[in-house]
Amino acid sequence: MPSNRLEWLNRVKAVEREHTATRYATDYLLNTVQQNPAILSRNLRVRDVAEASERLEGTYLIRLFAEFETSLRTFWIVSRKTEPPSRTRDLLDGIGSRRKIPHDAIAHAHQVREVRNNLIHKRDDPVDPISIQLARSYLCSFLSFLPLEW
Repeated sequence: MPSNRLEWLNRVKAVEREHTATRYATDYLLNTVQQNPAILSRNLRVRDVAEASERLEGTYLIRLFAEFETSLRTFWIVSRKTEPPSRTRDLLDGIGSRRKIPHDAIAHAHQVREVRNNLIHKRDDPVDPISIQLARSYLCSFLSFLPLEW
């Protein structure tokens, strides 16, 4: 695992770029199969492609947060020489406190965490969706307060 802030920032940004590429490909495919459904294999329908397209943002938001969370868990282990807390909320708050990260940056990272949790666990309390671009910005902002080298 990397132990360099820039490497982790690049990993998070790479997920955003992958989302952009996949969005482009999915939109192109959806447009194409709507015009000619016969190009799909026998197990796929136009509706399957449309649903994949609709869920793409959520799928990549989960991946984006996974990279971010892995970076924080790695940072915790290296910097504190202990196992990180099991709850991601505690991980964010612990690192935020120790690194003196501004409250807004912590709150924004929690906002992305809550959206991710809602996508994974289908909670009854709805949360406002967040774009991949804004989520990446929030998470990279939090990461920018970590030291360059761990």
